[in-house]
Amino acid sequence: MKNILHLVLKFPNITSIMVNEKKTDTITEHRNLCELNNRLIWGQDSDKKISGLAEKNRNRIKQQINDGINTYAFFLADKKGEKELYVGKMLNVYDKGEVKQNSDLINYIPSYYSYKVGTAEDKNNLFVDVKTFLKINKKYLSDITIESNKKNIMEIKNNTPVFLVNIDDKLDSLLNELLIDKEMKFQNEVELEEVPDSITVTDEPKEKPKKSNGSDASYYRRNPRISKTAIVDVKYQCEVDKDHKHFISKFTSQNYVEAHHLIPMEYQEKFDCSIDIEANVVSLCVCCHKKLHHGKYEEIKPLIERLYDERINRLNKCNINLAKEKLLTYYQK
Repeated sequence: MKNILHLVLKFPNITSIMVNEKKTDTITEHRNLCELNNRLIWGQDSDKKISGLAEKNRNRIKQQINDGINTYAFFLADKKGEKELYVGKMLNVYDKGEVKQNSDLINYIPSYYSYKVGTAEDKNNLFVDVKTFLKINKKYLSDITIESNKKNIMEIKNNTPVFLVNIDDKLDSLLNELLIDKEMKFQNEVELEEVPDSITVTDEPKEKPKKSNGSDASYYRRNPRISKTAIVDVKYQCEVDKDHKHFISKFTSQNYVEAHHLIPMEYQEKFDCSIDIEANVVSLCVCCHKKLHHGKYEEIKPLIERLYDERINRLNKCNINLAKEKLLTYYQK
């Protein structure tokens, strides 16, 4: 059986990009656009005048996608000498010059360079169309090999920006789970967010987040950095019981906990300010988190009441006003 072809795209994370008079970076702009539209078209910048991916390989990838085979693009960022790894499930690939300025595809390209696409200023020699832009642990680079010589991707030291690769079954299974299970995907993003231990949280009103466009309906997406900040603020402890320490995370080397929005994000429409705030995020061990989602109402009611009592003053500072009885109705479904 022929191996499934995937791509690795290397790039520097440029931190001097200006958007709406604010400094931003390559990763942030691509991730924000994907979060908003659940789709992203990545342009691979190059000084080379030739295509970034041979036609036979573009056709091979297109055929895999048409056959329903999960095909991934891995984005390997150089972030001030540190490597970060992102992955997207591919929807299509486009050759140099194939994306036109008047095409609807422009809407899925970050604004800081989309205006150049399809013009004489366009330096992109490959476009990759993905439905996710998800950070994963860079340790999974060990599960990615160059198709032509079977060497691990990390063994290659040249400056080639595009690699044709295969992945092992372990990584393929992980990615499949992350893409199917939205909660698992979110908790993975939270765990991999880098937040300093000395973080200071200020409870204040924040603007209601924009809706993301899902396959079935629009929804409010949770910001993993906000959740990670709330977790770090309580030092990775379960806020139901600080003695709940089931295992140490191999990624953070801390007690493994998960982020839970006390007021579920599905009720964001009922509030004028954002409820995706640290004051609304509770750090829970796996057992307590599962209990709040799957336990009988009679069992979880005391926990919700207690968490409400502990958080209501902080929520009020963020202009979130909610009676305890109303919150309890959110958990009675």
